[in-house]
Amino acid sequence: MPHVLRSSLDALRSSLDAPRSSLDAPRSSPHALRLSLFAPRPHNKPYMSKHTQTIVLLLALTLLFTASVWKIMSKDEMPNLYTHQAYAFLHGRLNIDERLYDTALFDGKFYVPFPPFPALLLVPFVAAFGVYGFKVTPIAIFLSLFNALVMLQVLKKLNAQRHAIWLCAAFFLGTAYWSMVRGSAGVWFFAHVVAVGCMLLAINEALGPSRGWLVGLLVGLAFLTRQLSIFHAVFLTAVLWQQPKRWFNLAGFAVALGMCLGVYLLFNYQRFGNMFDTGYSYLTPYGILKQRLDRFGLFNAAYVPFNFVYLFLQGFHIEYGGTGRLFAASPDPFGTSITFASPFIFAALWAKWGKLRGSAAWVSIGLILLYLLFYYNNGSAQWNAQRFTLDFMPLLMVLVARGMAQADERLLTFWKGTIVYAVALNALTLFVLVP
Repeated sequence: MPHVLRSSLDALRSSLDAPRSSLDAPRSSPHALRLSLFAPRPHNKPYMSKHTQTIVLLLALTLLFTASVWKIMSKDEMPNLYTHQAYAFLHGRLNIDERLYDTALFDGKFYVPFPPFPALLLVPFVAAFGVYGFKVTPIAIFLSLFNALVMLQVLKKLNAQRHAIWLCAAFFLGTAYWSMVRGSAGVWFFAHVVAVGCMLLAINEALGPSRGWLVGLLVGLAFLTRQLSIFHAVFLTAVLWQQPKRWFNLAGFAVALGMCLGVYLLFNYQRFGNMFDTGYSYLTPYGILKQRLDRFGLFNAAYVPFNFVYLFLQGFHIEYGGTGRLFAASPDPFGTSITFASPFIFAALWAKWGKLRGSAAWVSIGLILLYLLFYYNNGSAQWNAQRFTLDFMPLLMVLVARGMAQADERLLTFWKGTIVYAVALNALTLFVLVP
């Protein structure tokens, strides 16, 4: 049997490589054809043109994102704090008018404690339609399509365009990203969509024209959305170091990033009288998170075991309720580890990319992971995901792309199988298990 299988695969490979007319094309066995489903085609035999791939990808993402949020869109969205912050900006204020969930109370005023860039993106919409006159979720879907186009450009620069559809499906549908789009009516989830776009743009610029000032501005905007994005500076500095005009570009990078940092420090000072006070200490959490904060504070080694398990070891888990606990209630609100939700990420371990770039990428990722391990909250509530991993996932996907591009046929088939698994598990969660 192994001899027959090996012969079939050899015959199929020969038939794909050899030019021939349709009249004398040899027939491969159905078994061999099934095995070759996930295998890469030769460079001169693409499944579809690049333009067709792009159209198929955008249509698939639009359909799946829209279908997963359709029930939510038919209801009133929760108040998004960024729309309230945008309204405050339009009226020359930093504080918002009313107390909402996750607002910070300071000196008798209510503030949005989160970084301000997503609110600036929403200013034109709030100016045109008011705070409650539009929904944020369609904007998140549109931004996601833009993010997909940027990722295609990144993959092209990584010589991984042959696997572009697979890699985009892995990232946008096989990670926490999909659930962030679904929940983007909330301030926390919309921030991830925006930050991912900024980080992808920064990586694309660094790997392409390498204009240091623009790379610094883009990672700075990512920082003004999700603070942990700042750790991408290690990787981006390494890339710029290897480009022409290194000192000029690094200077531009430092100035632009420094300006964004300065904006954030000034923003904090104007609100709370302290440049380093983000306002998080004025939040009023409840339940488990309140118990943690009251006893251990925002950062503590006591959080490491819990966070480590949920980051790397926790499997997919459905909580049961009702009489006799026989009815599926919901997935675990603390999520599923990236090991079991998105196993394709381990393709990054096979990436070969030069000592400096590869090491810098892992240092950036490692610094973010270290921060997350000591933080009091792992991102809950979240479904089949660890949403904070999106703070490093764009960079990790760069390594995944390198790993898949360098994989042999058998290993590549395995990685594609893990992508199918990850997307299917997300679909099950978001379409069936999450209300």
